[in-house]
Amino acid sequence: MKVALCVRPDRSDAVRQARDAAQRMRAAGHEVVDVHLDTPTAGSGAKGATIACVLGGDGTMLRAARAMSPLGIPMLGVNLGRLGFLTTITVDDLDSAIADVAAGRHKVEERTLLDARLSREGNEMRFLALNDVVVARGAAVRSIHVAVRVDGEPLIVYWADGVIVATATGSTAYGFSVGGPLILPSSQAIMLVPIAPHLSFGNAVAFDPDQRIQLEVQDPARISIDGQEEHDLRPGDRIAVRRSETVAKFVRTSHARPFLSLLREKILKEPGT
Repeated sequence: MKVALCVRPDRSDAVRQARDAAQRMRAAGHEVVDVHLDTPTAGSGAKGATIACVLGGDGTMLRAARAMSPLGIPMLGVNLGRLGFLTTITVDDLDSAIADVAAGRHKVEERTLLDARLSREGNEMRFLALNDVVVARGAAVRSIHVAVRVDGEPLIVYWADGVIVATATGSTAYGFSVGGPLILPSSQAIMLVPIAPHLSFGNAVAFDPDQRIQLEVQDPARISIDGQEEHDLRPGDRIAVRRSETVAKFVRTSHARPFLSLLREKILKEPGT
């Protein structure tokens, strides 16, 4: 089995753990390739891999999802961080989990990705996002106007600090912190959440998977992809967001903690977890 070990090269603990894991996997007869998630073409070295083992935290998994998903490679998140919604097993479970995958004792869950296209004066930039696409104010400490259309029809012009378009996976991230709903990650729904709206409708709105959302900024702003890639926006820039045809694939073995268990412990703070 070909295994891609994915790390951020600036995470020395992840690099060390990946080096040790690679030795054990090769001894078990697996082909191993190292993938450093620090370049736009990081995923190219993983082509043909059966599985991508991602060592780090949820932020590392976000990077890996944008690199691995276009290649159709399922990801197994190994938690070295703090939150652990996307990284579902520990380093101690890694060898057993790999053995389970090699034996076919696993499931693959599909998660929705967002396809975002920034249009400016006839030019277009395209992005994939697992969590969210955020249009927000830049350096100036003031609200911005963002006009929202859904399937080509005008919905609302927000005067707010910004607007979040999020997947169900991203509902536990930025959207949740500003009052958005929690959505189980298997859902294909897309939600729109305003950030500190002023004299505007303040509730989140959930859309069907095939609806298309367009955001037009009327003031200088910034766009953020999964909180990791940012670009300046000019008045008149338009961002079209829809569900991507590409999906993120997550490997689940018997070692993975159920999402509801993580939700109870990490966010709901329920006793007895």
